[in-house]
Amino acid sequence: MRIGLFTDTYRPTINGIVFVVETLKDQLETLGHEVYVFCPARTIAPNRKAAYADEDPHIIRFSSFKTGFFDDFDFTLFFPPRMLKKIKELNLDVIHIFTPSQVGLLGINAAVRHDTPLVVQHSTDLYEFVEHYPAVLPGVLALVGIVFPMSVKLEGKDVREIIKMYRPRAGATEWNQAIISKAITMIYSKSDAAIALSRKSFKQLKSWHNKNYRYDITLLPNGVNAIPAPSRTTLAEFRERWGLSEKDEVFGFVGRLGEEKNLPVLINAMNMIGKDRPNAKLLFVGDFDYRETLEAMAAESRFSDRIVFTGMLPREELGVAYAALDVFVFPSLKDTQGWVLHEAAHARLPIVLIDREVSEVVEDGKNGYFAKNNATDIARKVTALLSSPTKRVQFGERSKELAATFTERKQTKKLEKLYKHIVMHHGERVEPEKVNRVRKFLRSFR
Repeated sequence: MRIGLFTDTYRPTINGIVFVVETLKDQLETLGHEVYVFCPARTIAPNRKAAYADEDPHIIRFSSFKTGFFDDFDFTLFFPPRMLKKIKELNLDVIHIFTPSQVGLLGINAAVRHDTPLVVQHSTDLYEFVEHYPAVLPGVLALVGIVFPMSVKLEGKDVREIIKMYRPRAGATEWNQAIISKAITMIYSKSDAAIALSRKSFKQLKSWHNKNYRYDITLLPNGVNAIPAPSRTTLAEFRERWGLSEKDEVFGFVGRLGEEKNLPVLINAMNMIGKDRPNAKLLFVGDFDYRETLEAMAAESRFSDRIVFTGMLPREELGVAYAALDVFVFPSLKDTQGWVLHEAAHARLPIVLIDREVSEVVEDGKNGYFAKNNATDIARKVTALLSSPTKRVQFGERSKELAATFTERKQTKKLEKLYKHIVMHHGERVEPEKVNRVRKFLRSFR
């Protein structure tokens, strides 16, 4: 098959969506498919940027520039008629979008215009995300009221829904969320299949269905492979650099240090854990705009000398960070899957998790603990693991078993199966007598 992957974030940006798109491209090509990635260049003149001179010609970049809304997403510049013609000439069998912004909407437009099977992937929980970034309201309104109508052929009911979205709400967050839930539902209704990466997202998307907009939802977590373990020398150097001895009991987080990740709760938990565990240390591996705030909180905490910030590491080097940890803690309530949970599980780590439906690689009492969203309960669960090396080993082995069921190859083959299904049934109307057949197929991914 010839497959087009449309994303509003890609290299040189580093985030979960970028890893997913890169992984799928590699795995689908290994399976014999021809894959094109449509993405922003993060520069106005991509053709003259040396970094892209020798890039794979299957990566098609658009001129773009940074906006003030999200650091990971650019405003992209392209002439739709010319790009639609170019996409048509590629004769794609499937279009798969990862972001419901400009490049993603171009993919939807191309799919609708050229009658190409369309898959949409719910990669970011924008509904919850905007609670921490209410200033994006003008951008959301512009996306829905200007970019969406220019990109996708609208029906009468679509126009009526967009007009309703412009009615002000009591607060910016509530208004943002109302717009996002309706806009996502409208956008996804254009697809042949919508992918939810977790049970949490599956339920969220299902709850947004209404009499005018419905779509098939498939629960299909992204596949994640293990990051290579470090050598003893590399691990020793990492520990020495960051003041971690082999006697230390290290718990922590790896990933984007964003406000939406709920990370202050770990610093508050350290205030309790540190009192009873003199060798306990808290490790943050990653970077983003909230890091300075976290460092200020850490400096004011009871055990500031035992809280470590390493900054960002290249993904291929993260094995040393996981190897330095005894317990991995994931406090976020805003993620759609939690890629790092899979990496931690591959590294045989016990896991403490708050959002219990965000991942399939954590089982309460078997390889980790579900904690309440407060520092006291997190401290209690982390302490239970730090104080029991035997339990950490047992939980770690179960973590590895669970992670092994969601590898890149296994999940990509499931995605390939979904592609083939929608290609075969594209354009069919799902009559009542066909509903059970469709439901049975979708259950095969769980």
